[in-house]
Amino acid sequence: MRALPSLAGLGAMATGVIAQRVLSLGFSRAGPEHEALHKRGGAYSQELNNNLTGGGYYAEVALGTPPQPVTLILDTGSSDAWVLDANADLCQSRRLQYLYGTCLATYEPANSSTYELVDPDGFTIQYLDTSGAEGDYIKDTFHIAGTSIEALQVGLAENSTINSGLLGIGFNTNVAANVPYPNIVDLFVDQGLIAIKAYSLYLDDLHAETGTVLFGGIDTKKFIGQLKAVDILPDVRSKIYSSFSVGLESLKITSNSSSEGSNLLDEEIPVILDSGTTLTYLPPRVARRIYQAYNAVDDSTNTGLVYVSCDLLSSEKDTTIDFQFGGDSGPLIRIPIDEIVLDNVKGYIGIGLEVPTLPFDDICSFGIQPLSDIYLLGDTFLRSAYVVYDLSNKKIALAQANLNSTETNVMEITTSGIPLASGVATQQIPSTSSHGDDAENSGTTTATPNKSTPDSAAIRAESVLSRKTTAGTLVAIFLGLVTAGLFAL
Repeated sequence: MRALPSLAGLGAMATGVIAQRVLSLGFSRAGPEHEALHKRGGAYSQELNNNLTGGGYYAEVALGTPPQPVTLILDTGSSDAWVLDANADLCQSRRLQYLYGTCLATYEPANSSTYELVDPDGFTIQYLDTSGAEGDYIKDTFHIAGTSIEALQVGLAENSTINSGLLGIGFNTNVAANVPYPNIVDLFVDQGLIAIKAYSLYLDDLHAETGTVLFGGIDTKKFIGQLKAVDILPDVRSKIYSSFSVGLESLKITSNSSSEGSNLLDEEIPVILDSGTTLTYLPPRVARRIYQAYNAVDDSTNTGLVYVSCDLLSSEKDTTIDFQFGGDSGPLIRIPIDEIVLDNVKGYIGIGLEVPTLPFDDICSFGIQPLSDIYLLGDTFLRSAYVVYDLSNKKIALAQANLNSTETNVMEITTSGIPLASGVATQQIPSTSSHGDDAENSGTTTATPNKSTPDSAAIRAESVLSRKTTAGTLVAIFLGLVTAGLFAL
C-alpha cells in the first residue's frame, strides 16, 4: 500500500452478481457534506465514491451480523482490509478530529454475532508520513457487492490518524501481519464467488459520478480497442509478488497538431499501479523533462505542489502524455491534459496555502510529481486506463478507458486468465472533464523508498512496505504540524 487517503463520502451501495461468477462494486462521487478540512467468475461489482476533495475512491460495504455499514478506501496498492473501532481514539477526540477529520463509519464488535478475535494488538500499519493505525486482527462476515464473505480477517483500528478504513485488494504477501493470511481476493475464490483471483478497475474521468471494480470479470463497453497484457514484476530480492509493478517502456508528450515527441525515459522503469495514490510519481529526471515542456514550477519540497498555468487546459487541450508498456506492441495509454492539470489551488489557498512567486497568475497544480527509487502510477494515470489485475497468473492487462460509458457487456474471467477481448472502437461519449476548481483534487500518495539502484526494471522492482500520505498531510504542512515531504492530491 503506497498512499493513504482518509476522507470519504457516503454513497449508495449498488452491487450484485451480474454475470455468471462476476461481482460488481461501483463508486460515486462524495458530496460536499462529507468533506473535512483536514483529510488524510462471476464478476462482483462494487460502487465507489469518487471523492474529488480528498482523492481516492470509496466503497460502501458492511461488516458483521447484522451488517454494520462502513466506508472503505479501495486500494490496489495494499492488501489488508481494516475498519475503525467505534471507540477508536480518533473517533472520541475532537483534537484528533481537527487534525485528521471526523470518523466516517465505525464498527462495534459487540454488536456482531459472528465477530471473532484473532490476534489481540496484532494489527499495526505505518505510513510514510508517520500516520497509521493499530489494533486487533479479527474475523467477521464481510458484505460486499451483493454477497457475503465468511470469516474475513480484517484489522480493527483502536488507534488511528486516518478517519476511514481501507480495503486493500493486492497480493496477500503484502499484508501488515507478520505471517500472510488469506485476504479478500483469496476468499472470493476460496468461497466459490469468482473463478480466479482477478478483477478489473474502471475509475472513469476526473469529474465522473461513478465507476466500477468487477471482481472476476471485465466489461468490454468500458475500454477502447484490445486489452493487452504485460507481466507483473516480482521483488528482486525475495522473488515474491507483492505489488502491481510493471515495466514502463516509453513516455512521450504528443500533440494532435505536431509529431510524436521523443521518449523521455532513458531506460525501462518499474512502475506500480496503485489506486490508493491520487497522483503519479516518476523519477525526478523524467519529471523535470515533463515540467520543462509545460513550464511547471516544482515546489513539492515546500508547499508540496507542482504548479502550472491553468491556461494549459485550453492551449494544450489536444496534448496527451503517452505511457507505453511492454515494447512497441504493448498497451499504450494516453493521458489528456485535463487529467493532469488540476484546478485545485484556489481551494488550498482558502485553507492557508501560501503559494510561491510564480510566472503565471491563473494557478493550477500538476498531477505528476518527482519521487526517487519507487515510481507510482496513481489516479491521474488510472482514470484514463482500463486495468485488469490477474493475481493468479501474475499479469496486468490495460486498454484506453472509454470514459463516461453508460453501456455494459460483462465477461467472466475464467481459470484460463484474462480474456484478451476487444472493447469499443472509439471513445463513445465525450469526457466530462472541465476547467473548474478541483480543490477536490488533492493528491494522496503511497510511497516507500527502497534502497535498490540497479538498472533493469525487474531488478528495481523491490518490495515495499505499505505507505500512504494524504491531502491531510498537505494541510498539516501548511499548519506546521508535520514535516513530511510527500502528500496526496
